Amino acid sequence: MIAQICEESKCTGCLACMNLCPCGAITCQEREDGNVIPQIDPEKCIECHRCVQGCPENHVKEKHEPRQCYATWQKDRKERKYSASGGIAFGFYKRWIQNAGIVYGAAFNEKGILTQQKAETLEEARKFRGSKYVQSYNGFSYSEIGKELKKGKKVLFIGTPCQIAGLKAYLGKASDALVTIDLICHGTPPMSYLEEYIKEIAGAEKVDRVSFRGEKDYHMVFYSQDRVVYSQRFRKDLYYTAYLQGIIHRENCYKCEYADKRRISDLTIGDFWGIDRKSLKVPYKGKISVVLVNSEKGRKFWDLVKDEFIYEERSLEEAVKGNVPLQRPAALPKDRMKFIEVYKEKGFMSAVKTPGVQKAIEEAKVKDNLFYRILGKIKRRFR
Repeated sequence: MIAQICEESKCTGCLACMNLCPCGAITCQEREDGNVIPQIDPEKCIECHRCVQGCPENHVKEKHEPRQCYATWQKDRKERKYSASGGIAFGFYKRWIQNAGIVYGAAFNEKGILTQQKAETLEEARKFRGSKYVQSYNGFSYSEIGKELKKGKKVLFIGTPCQIAGLKAYLGKASDALVTIDLICHGTPPMSYLEEYIKEIAGAEKVDRVSFRGEKDYHMVFYSQDRVVYSQRFRKDLYYTAYLQGIIHRENCYKCEYADKRRISDLTIGDFWGIDRKSLKVPYKGKISVVLVNSEKGRKFWDLVKDEFIYEERSLEEAVKGNVPLQRPAALPKDRMKFIEVYKEKGFMSAVKTPGVQKAIEEAKVKDNLFYRILGKIKRRFR
């Protein structure tokens, strides 16, 4: 019997193994720390070892230095409004679908679970907009993509670097009809954490959509059929604060092999943190995305879509300097083990109130109170 597919602490939950298994012997099991880890049913396993051989964490990763780096944002103001950053991903989806392709991205399903889903129309692709600070469930999306490619379809897949690695591992060989785009990822908390948090905050309300960067940027917002159930700015939201502190990521995130300026996909996208706005050729105060072109296929794709955007070439060093995940993995917080211990015993809400997270919330309140006191004095002075 196969003891384990890969070392558990390295497992990214990409589920390439589950897609590769020819006899349905692999299922997802939630550990007591909330992380989902694939498990093998010994009664079904035929010991073909395809899961072990195909797991990307058992192999050296093939990564490439970016060829070009661009600062970009959507030309369409309306699309920028509904996007988390510069509206880049939706511009990619739009042009790809217009050229008879199909796209895969992350969206909340009818049960409120974030999953990788397919879209063949622009209307369907709209569900992918916005940042999601939680791990999406791949399910059998890799095998579905494999079938689409065999039909001669053109496929665009946007996901985390480890999901891209899983897809490539499943397919085994490159396809000219597949374009992969990875996100500059800060870490992937298990979906179970967010589920518990929603139940605690929303109570009996059925939450079917979550926005981490809603109409007010960096707000946690829960929706029930487009009605706002809960809204709180990031500094005062427990889940958001815990995410930004890096205390709720999967175990593998703290030694992520993809947190590097060398990339695994055809293109990489994310926020262009730290950009020198004064040096922009086109002055712009809104949100700016970074696009890294990592391969020849990526360059051809960029040439296809670039007319959707306002863009200019920047140095790779500038992008790397402003984005920690392009330099190194997330740091392991000192309160991480305390969080896990409390989570196992009492659940997410108790665990997320560990000293480090609670202290950050209280400090934010103090800063906000100070800001509004000063603002009040300024207003009274000029009355």
